[in-house]
Amino acid sequence: MRVVSSGAGWIRFAEAKRIGLACGIGMLALAPGAAPAQDLPRLHITALGMHADARVVRPGAIFHVIVHVHVREKRDRLDELVLPALTNAVDLGDERRRVPGPDGTDFYETLTVAASTVGSASFSPAYIDAIDPASGRALRFSSQPLTVRVASGTTVEDADPGALMRLLRRAVLFTGALLVLSALGIVTLVRLRRRPPPVMQPSAPPPSARKPAPPADPLREAVRAYRTQLDDATLDVLRNALFARAGAPAGGTFADALNALGSRDPQLARVMAVAERARFGPDRERAAAARDLIALLDAYLSEREPVG
Repeated sequence: MRVVSSGAGWIRFAEAKRIGLACGIGMLALAPGAAPAQDLPRLHITALGMHADARVVRPGAIFHVIVHVHVREKRDRLDELVLPALTNAVDLGDERRRVPGPDGTDFYETLTVAASTVGSASFSPAYIDAIDPASGRALRFSSQPLTVRVASGTTVEDADPGALMRLLRRAVLFTGALLVLSALGIVTLVRLRRRPPPVMQPSAPPPSARKPAPPADPLREAVRAYRTQLDDATLDVLRNALFARAGAPAGGTFADALNALGSRDPQLARVMAVAERARFGPDRERAAAARDLIALLDAYLSEREPVG
């Protein structure tokens, strides 16, 4: 019997003579009804291995055993693979997966199993009977056997050392974090007790709200200035205030003011006409026009509301 180790797993294979296949130490005949050697498939098997996803399990706990086979041929199925026999374990089902590659095909058989009692769960080698294309002889290609410890977990010796170390590291980290948080809390309480209470300052009364002064009326201000000065400069200011009251734009003329005013306020139109005569009329009439303008403005401001 020869044992070969590859990068993807172990292969154990034995030569079969006639219909018999070599298995174990001696030569054993095939069981009745087994296929003759000429009916075996021709396969380049380069890897056949088996491993479990846990080194130590508990009774009744579910774990997985994975069988990996790589053949150089492009195949859709690998029904020739014989799965291992179980000891102290129960087969709960299996799942097959095929992964094609540039150098052949990989097959993965995942067994879902559960250990029965404390001790060891054993798995016989998985194997394939095939014709080796290199030698043309019938061979049995097999994986290595597999044993998984089944422990109750009541002692440290029964536990998984790697898992135990991870648990201890987590416990140490958790304890350290609690100590750091406790120290920070104590420091904060000490600082709060040493800090003097804040002195409450009497709040200043809010400043008294000052009533806004009523907006100045430009027309009344212009009338007051013209009444005092009675000159062309104050009269021009008064005319502009009248034009604005009529709705004319800034810099507008008497005609603009009349157009903007329309028929809304005939008295304001008369005041503006007298102001024009007092400013641009004949010299002999301007004094009388100024007196008429002041009288009309007094009556207008006392009887009429400003035109918006």
